[in-house]
Amino acid sequence: MKKGLAFALVALLSACFVFAEGSYVVKSVKGKVQYEEAPGKLADVKVGQTLSASTVVNTGLNSTMVLSFDGEEITIAAMKKGTVDKLAVSKAGGLKKGSVVSSSVGGSSSNSKSGVATASSRASEAKEDVDWDE
Repeated sequence: MKKGLAFALVALLSACFVFAEGSYVVKSVKGKVQYEEAPGKLADVKVGQTLSASTVVNTGLNSTMVLSFDGEEITIAAMKKGTVDKLAVSKAGGLKKGSVVSSSVGGSSSNSKSGVATASSRASEAKEDVDWDE
């Protein structure tokens, strides 16, 4: 009995975390749109279905899917595959509330050119270590 209660509590808490990250409601489907219900197993997306942000979806040729998230409608175009969150952010043309952005740009933003090797600097270095016979 205690194991069953503990399992139910863990299941409830994990469901809360899944839906806390944001869920998308399918408003309309045109053509063949599928989602990955288990690794390697696809199923058809249905109108009214709730998809989590981490659900992998696949839209077929000439297919579209309209999702609703925080009162906004997002259209996923044909021939797209990826997580709902990534496809929704790329279609929205920006960032959604609560998303995390990482940058691969390093260093400072100053306009300093120190440490950049140019053709003229490499040529001047080459003259110093070469013995010329004239």
